[in-house]
Amino acid sequence: MAGSGLTPDEAIEKLVQMGFEKPSVEVAVNQMGPSLDVAVDYLLNGNSRKPGGGLNSSRYPTSTASNGKKVLGKRAMVSSSSLGPSQQSSILEYFGSGSGSKRSKGPGLPRVEECSKGIDSNRHREKMEEAESVCCSREVVDGGMNWEERATSLLRKHFRYSSLKSFQKEALAAWVANQDCLILAATGSGKSLCFQLPALLTGKVVVVISPLISLMHDQCLKLSKHGVSACFLGSGQPDSSVEKKAMRGAYDIVYVCPETVLRLINPLQGLAESRGIAVFAIDEVHCVSKWGHDFRPDYRRMSVLRQNFSCSSLKCLSSDIPLMALTATATVQVREDILKSLRMSKETKIVLTSFFRSNLRFAVRHSRTSSPASYRKDFQQLIEMYTGNRKCNNKTQIMASKKVNDMSESSAYDSSSEEESSDIDEAIVDSTKQSGSPASKIKEMSIEYLENDVDVFQDVDEWDMDESSEAINPPDNPQKRLKLKEEQLEEGLSIIYVPTRKETVGIAKYLCGLGVKAAAYNASLPKSHLRRVHKEFHDNMLQVVVATIAFGMGIDKLNVRRIIHYGWPQSIEAYYQEAGRAGRDGKLAECTLYADLSRLPSLLPNKRSEDQTKQAYKMLSDCFRYGMNTSSCRSKILVEYFGEDFRHEKCLSCDVCVGGPPNMQNVKEEADVLMQIIAAAYHAQTDFGDGYYDDLIGDAKPQRLVRTPDLRTLVSKIREQLPKFCATDQLWWRGLARILEQKGFIKESDGKVHVQIKFPEPTRLGLEFLEFDRDQPFHVYPEADMQLSINSTKTFSSFAEWGRGWADPEIRRQRLARKRSSPSKRKPRKARKKGRATNKFGGGRKPDLKTARGRIASKLFSH
Repeated sequence: MAGSGLTPDEAIEKLVQMGFEKPSVEVAVNQMGPSLDVAVDYLLNGNSRKPGGGLNSSRYPTSTASNGKKVLGKRAMVSSSSLGPSQQSSILEYFGSGSGSKRSKGPGLPRVEECSKGIDSNRHREKMEEAESVCCSREVVDGGMNWEERATSLLRKHFRYSSLKSFQKEALAAWVANQDCLILAATGSGKSLCFQLPALLTGKVVVVISPLISLMHDQCLKLSKHGVSACFLGSGQPDSSVEKKAMRGAYDIVYVCPETVLRLINPLQGLAESRGIAVFAIDEVHCVSKWGHDFRPDYRRMSVLRQNFSCSSLKCLSSDIPLMALTATATVQVREDILKSLRMSKETKIVLTSFFRSNLRFAVRHSRTSSPASYRKDFQQLIEMYTGNRKCNNKTQIMASKKVNDMSESSAYDSSSEEESSDIDEAIVDSTKQSGSPASKIKEMSIEYLENDVDVFQDVDEWDMDESSEAINPPDNPQKRLKLKEEQLEEGLSIIYVPTRKETVGIAKYLCGLGVKAAAYNASLPKSHLRRVHKEFHDNMLQVVVATIAFGMGIDKLNVRRIIHYGWPQSIEAYYQEAGRAGRDGKLAECTLYADLSRLPSLLPNKRSEDQTKQAYKMLSDCFRYGMNTSSCRSKILVEYFGEDFRHEKCLSCDVCVGGPPNMQNVKEEADVLMQIIAAAYHAQTDFGDGYYDDLIGDAKPQRLVRTPDLRTLVSKIREQLPKFCATDQLWWRGLARILEQKGFIKESDGKVHVQIKFPEPTRLGLEFLEFDRDQPFHVYPEADMQLSINSTKTFSSFAEWGRGWADPEIRRQRLARKRSSPSKRKPRKARKKGRATNKFGGGRKPDLKTARGRIASKLFSH
């Protein structure tokens, strides 16, 4: 990413998209020119650049290539671990200087076409003849050969595994029986073997549809090491001859992008008639469903495979070519949509593995994640673990802490109440949904928030080849799970997922300033930097990666110990898929969600239809309710969300199971009051009822309401009419309304989906509760936002007391004491320039004669 040929404005725009602050970017471009590499170096390294223009870093020793130029060798990089703790890593070191041409002369990235050229054509011809002569065709397998023994033999020979897993046997059995198959198995469980083995069993070609070029490239390189010829087709394939060879049957497995499949229908039909196609495998098949968390339109058009590769469309086929769909996360609704969209047969075999991961310890914690002031509190344990409990005494650490303190004093939420914040967020969510945002606002938010999976070519050595195929199953027995719970969490590696690109840079820079080996990762950063982060993460040279959703798909590291979500995820599917990258070796791992429980999460902007927007809000609401839960086992909620029966009473390791639920509270009085005012508003709107609750509305003469009032308005009425509830804030009532909705007592009146119920109206069950259960207690577990409201310090017990204000000596004394204990720092005044006249109006500025005030001031101070 040289960045040459850009104008200053273009350079500034690209740097802002990377997550840097605009004022700093403007300074960097003005100082260093419109070169992206130099500007990035300047922004991250400041004035510590060497005069020669390179990074002032000695973390990695360099080796000299034959051409005399210094290159960064893998062996030299690994040897850096012996340098000791005195040489700490910095985020600055993970941004390359952009000299891609120089790096390419060192140990470069192996290309798939180079691997392909290593396959001798004679060897391939012999292999084809062997495939025909050994009688391993599909028809022979169907005819009674013991395919399971043969599959086990091939498994040992090529992949060095002793036996198939039960779900792999089930999937292969369905394929042998010529059935379509939908496989739902955890990340790293070995799903790929389900479609790789058919190519070896039959000698036919397996066509795999995959969403990312980087994953296809990686899989091809891995398969070549296992003696299986493979290639990938798509926009990222640099060798145009690979596609022709693939369509002639030169490869056992062909990976292809969904958009490329649509273009290759005729060539693929020719391939089916010549060498034959054993199965079409559709990986990450949740992308097919418009109800899923990662919908991609091109995936939904994969129904063309059933249309064009059935026995009715190709005379050479005795039966339809089977479809094999694979994913790690799919709800019941998504599964049904997949089967329908791909036109899979009614006899489709659905293979399920348990979603329960007993070694993952889930937790939810309240944090003001939008401010850097929370970093120190939330990441303190992480920092102490990675830095060996060293005290942060050096100059860099002091400066980092000072910067956080300074930023915390000016943070937005310090000047607004919790209830105001929640209402602002709710307004943003609903306005985005109902009226839509202006194009400029969408563009601005897209730059800040939107993130897609990036295609980054990776070296095969970047992955742990011995670890990459299958994860170790965690214990399922309760006694073993209790023993696992008592184990100490190992250090391992950590991934912090954040919603915005800006936060990746900010948090990574903060951690590096305190001695943690951390790096930022988002799709807008230079690809050379992304490749470097991938490599160093897999070489255990990085401790923490701070990333958006662009990082993680295809991650095969077994020793990831912590997955931290720093901000609300957009869905439980995305959250669980990302959390599943921890603890793949079966050992204990933590999955912690830090979120601001006082604010409603916002739906990030994207191109969605009306139905998709509604579904997106539903998924966001489910994720929000998961975070608000305080009484149910978190693993139970996650597993049952995907339609699986949770066979255990509880997981024994999540924060709810370990800490226990809060004490139940009898909220009968509050529930009655809220239900009464909701019923009164409903009656006033519909002209239904006898006016029993009309006094709570507050009108002398009840009038018919034009629309149902929102929850905030109703709670305000309660606080105005009933002084005893004045001190109970909006946050607490919001939680109670959600509980009443879960009980079926109220529902959303506008027929739309909101993250939190907004326009409540009573149901028949709610009216019965109000009429007939007046003397019955109503015990509930307070949810997270209710607990937050209860535990928050209140400076007054009622509005009546607050109204006494400064006239009350005691209240005045308390307020003055608080002001003295936390004095606000004033910004130093700027020194006036010498030789400049000053006046009372504006310190030397001339009055603005266009305004009345300016004209009056001019007359007053002119004499």
